[in-house]
Amino acid sequence: MTDIFNKILGVLLAFVILVGGPLIIKSMGKDLTMNRSILNEMTNFIDKVTDNGRLSDADLADFYLGISSYGMTMDATVKRYMKVVNPDGKQGTYTSYVLNDDLSKWNQGDIIKVTVKAIDYTGGQRLQYRILHLTPPKFEQTLAGMVRK
Repeated sequence: MTDIFNKILGVLLAFVILVGGPLIIKSMGKDLTMNRSILNEMTNFIDKVTDNGRLSDADLADFYLGISSYGMTMDATVKRYMKVVNPDGKQGTYTSYVLNDDLSKWNQGDIIKVTVKAIDYTGGQRLQYRILHLTPPKFEQTLAGMVRK
């Protein structure tokens, strides 16, 4: 009687290993490719702003469209930290950065900070949870750059 249970368990285990394993590896490879593509979009966007010193609404819309075109629903925030040089009282100065809401015109030395977060899990992450009960973290990256204009 226990022999039949062992055979059924063996068949189920073989199915999970032979079918589920490659399926998870394939879907997670696709997720990693999407993550790398989104990081490339972020890098290109930051480079555009740091080179030009400008950010138009069309550039921002293109960035939002670019990060959402890879199959994941993303939320992005763009912040500008304005460079402020203050006297320190000893005939010198010190530099501080202040968060500024104006994203249209940038000065030399300003810092752009872009944060992109995934809103939901991808198909590969859901598959991995259903088969292995492992929950990988959602995509969340922050990149920054200084305006060189």
